[in-house]
Amino acid sequence: MNNSNSSLFINKDYNPIIVNVVLRRYWWWVLLLVLFFMSIAFFYLRYTKPVYDSSMLIQLAEKDQGKELLEIDNINTRGDISTEIELLRSQLLFEMAISRMNMNVSIFSKGKILTEEKYHQSSFTILPYSLSDSSLCDAPIWIETIGNHQVKLWYTLNNQTYSVTSGINKSIKTKHFEIGFKVENWDVLKQDDESNELYFTFNNQKNLASRLIANLQVTSIDANAKTIELRYNGNNPELCRDIVQSVAKTFFNYDEEMKRKSADNILKFIQIQLDSIAGELKDSKDSLTNFQRKSHLGDPENEGENLSQNIEKYQDLLFDMENELATLRTVNSKLRTEPNRLDIYRLIPEMLGKSFEASLTKQITDLNQLLERKEELLTNVTENNSELKNLNLRIQSKIQSIRRSVEVIQERIMEQAHVIRGKIGVVEGEYLKIPQKKMEYNRLKSLQDLNEKYYTLLTEKKVMYSISNAGYTSNNRVLNEASMNFTPVSPNRKLVYAGFIFIGFVSGFAFLFFKYVTFNEINTIEDLKHLLPEKVTILGNIPLLKDSTEYSQLMVHNSPKSILAESMRNIRTNLSFVNSNVRVIAISSSISGEGKTFVALNLAGIIALSGKKTIVIDLDLRKPKVHLGLNVPNEKGISNLIIKQAELDECIRKSEIENLDFISAGPIPPNPSELILSDSFLEILETLKARYDIVIIDNPPVGLVTDGVQILAKADVPIYIFKAHYSKRIFAGRVRELFEMNQINHLNIILNGTKAFKGKYGYGYGYGYGYDYYDEDDKKDKKKKKS
Repeated sequence: MNNSNSSLFINKDYNPIIVNVVLRRYWWWVLLLVLFFMSIAFFYLRYTKPVYDSSMLIQLAEKDQGKELLEIDNINTRGDISTEIELLRSQLLFEMAISRMNMNVSIFSKGKILTEEKYHQSSFTILPYSLSDSSLCDAPIWIETIGNHQVKLWYTLNNQTYSVTSGINKSIKTKHFEIGFKVENWDVLKQDDESNELYFTFNNQKNLASRLIANLQVTSIDANAKTIELRYNGNNPELCRDIVQSVAKTFFNYDEEMKRKSADNILKFIQIQLDSIAGELKDSKDSLTNFQRKSHLGDPENEGENLSQNIEKYQDLLFDMENELATLRTVNSKLRTEPNRLDIYRLIPEMLGKSFEASLTKQITDLNQLLERKEELLTNVTENNSELKNLNLRIQSKIQSIRRSVEVIQERIMEQAHVIRGKIGVVEGEYLKIPQKKMEYNRLKSLQDLNEKYYTLLTEKKVMYSISNAGYTSNNRVLNEASMNFTPVSPNRKLVYAGFIFIGFVSGFAFLFFKYVTFNEINTIEDLKHLLPEKVTILGNIPLLKDSTEYSQLMVHNSPKSILAESMRNIRTNLSFVNSNVRVIAISSSISGEGKTFVALNLAGIIALSGKKTIVIDLDLRKPKVHLGLNVPNEKGISNLIIKQAELDECIRKSEIENLDFISAGPIPPNPSELILSDSFLEILETLKARYDIVIIDNPPVGLVTDGVQILAKADVPIYIFKAHYSKRIFAGRVRELFEMNQINHLNIILNGTKAFKGKYGYGYGYGYGYDYYDEDDKKDKKKKKS
């Protein structure tokens, strides 16, 4: 039998006996694995930086009293909050927020494993006065305490090391920077320096913002209520709180500033238009007054009143059309080159009151939003960004759409203007019949009225927009202030310990399960009954004795009332039930070390003590042990008898027990199988049967060699030995093979080394035989090498 086959044995059925053995033998592995994983959890928590968070809930609110008064919408009114969320997430706003926190210097404490940023928690303070070399940014400047209230600063720049020594609470100046070094408690600083390595860095604001922005989270809580949550995670709770507060405050200020600038720009544009029209209105009034003074013309006569009214009506229409055409030309000119968002934004008020207000205002507003989105993107991305490219395409498409709309509107207005001019020409032709002075008067009067109308219109728009802008207020507010939470959100100590303990238990029970399914030992009689064929007979078991000897010993005569002796008597009694005329008993096992020699000697001893003349033959010619168990030399034995080099009486020896003789194996032959299976051995066996009542044969292990199988088959009582906690369950397969191949018809089983009995003697006789069949001398040499 190959020993490697034992590794293929797997228990597929539930066996409470194996469960009990595995639990008793390996229960401590569960505890060990739990403790092991608890240790991992401890070190994980010990060397993992805690993560804290701080959050703030803000609401974007606005109030427009102008809308309530004048029923007009303010241009600053928000639609949705997606634009504000993107602004809060932007690198631009975050850099502004970081700059407000004055984080020009960062202080660090470097331990053996972790490095901690000491934000407002350091034993010293760095006041940055100046930095002359920006390449020093983000480079560590190390700090060492030396002497009495002295510190040494050193750093490496361009592969060159610089150092400076100074007292505390003084200004420290080098060729690259100047700082103030403030210390409140020297002993605390010295203790920090002894336990960790201290250093600080000058921060590059863009790099600092890029490093910190990754932990900022901006989430829309309720789009209808316009509530937004700001959350920041980090290793310092105070830093998390300060960043959240700074981002919110920066956003509020930036939002108010941008809306104020927008309102001011619109009002300024309207005022410029008013100033221009006011000048034209004054000139027209002066012209009319001068004309009346020179021509001595008072109120015009009613002559030609209808014509004058028609001309005035047509001129009003034509003026409106010219005004609209001028506005369209302005729009077209703004769209010829790369459009400026502010210029586009200023076009919106010019649409007021125009016939095309509804068709163009929406498109210009959309274009303004696209340009605003482009400006926001340019603060964070380059020209090669795919989103920016797509946005540029949308802007160009929108411009083309607006220009097409302008062209269509221009053609329509010009056609209408052409018709109006024709009508004016007809009326003016008729008007030539009235006096020239009256015509001039009417012309100047008409011009004055037009200027007054336009001026009044712009004044009304200015007043309305001013009221609306004054009534519009940004009412952004904080619903939940950011707090400093000293309880880390990660790692969760209870959850980590619970998780690792659970893993420990799972691993432990998995180990027990593995040991169960791969359990390959025979421990009890019940195991043998479960594994062996029904044809076998269980003769009994032999207890595992406490005292260990190097070789199997004859013991039953020294303590006839011991449990060992009682178990041997029980086996002897069971033998009489198996075969009442027993003469030859052959004892074998699967491998060496299972105790076949021990059973052969002590069974022979107990039979001899009953008065029967008994002899033991050591037929294990490869590894003889009988002579070692009886403490005699192995000079002559059965190997000599078989080849007829000695006489039978020369080889038979007496033991300490009366009626018990033995024949040792003799010199180890080169061909043990041929000797064991020879006719000469059978003749010797027949001779011994005639001279003794019982012949007991210590057979070779049949699991390793096959020459002992025939002796088992020819014996009156073949006995097969298993050893508890040593023999493998797969060894029972060898017994099944003997029956299946018809090599034997019946077999008797003894389980050796069971722990069910407690006796005085010990049977741990140190064979040390495993699965390999090697000489005892080789085993001793290996033990010496190991020691």
